Amino acid sequence: MNLSKSYLLERFAGNEAILNRLDKITGDTVCVKLMTPEAAKTDEQNRLFHALLNVFWDSGCSSFMDMDDMRLYYKRTAGLIHKNKYGFLVESSWGTAKKEQAGRAIDALLHDMDLSGVIGSSMGKKYQDILTHIRKETI
Repeated sequence: MNLSKSYLLERFAGNEAILNRLDKITGDTVCVKLMTPEAAKTDEQNRLFHALLNVFWDSGCSSFMDMDDMRLYYKRTAGLIHKNKYGFLVESSWGTAKKEQAGRAIDALLHDMDLSGVIGSSMGKKYQDILTHIRKETI
């Protein structure tokens, strides 16, 4: 839903966090997506998961054969890959992951990235930026 920036500034006059975010937006139209807190958390985890995967792969520090193998490994960690009644592996969408499942995969991914030395790689700055953002969001 599109709302005017001036309308949102008026409505959220006492909320410093929202006002700070609105100040960073250029123009007078803001697109707002309404969702439950659970859905918002999963959406944030989805963006974080994919950003971390890309940094890990681009760093050259992972031992996976290709990006898809790496993605599937962490989806398996989250419990998003299972066998159907015919014995075939079925991959569930990351968007269907529950908060706990996503958290488990992200924790494993962060752990592996730290152990493999991503911070000292060419993608170290990007990884540090992501870690800084995570810390700001959890404080």
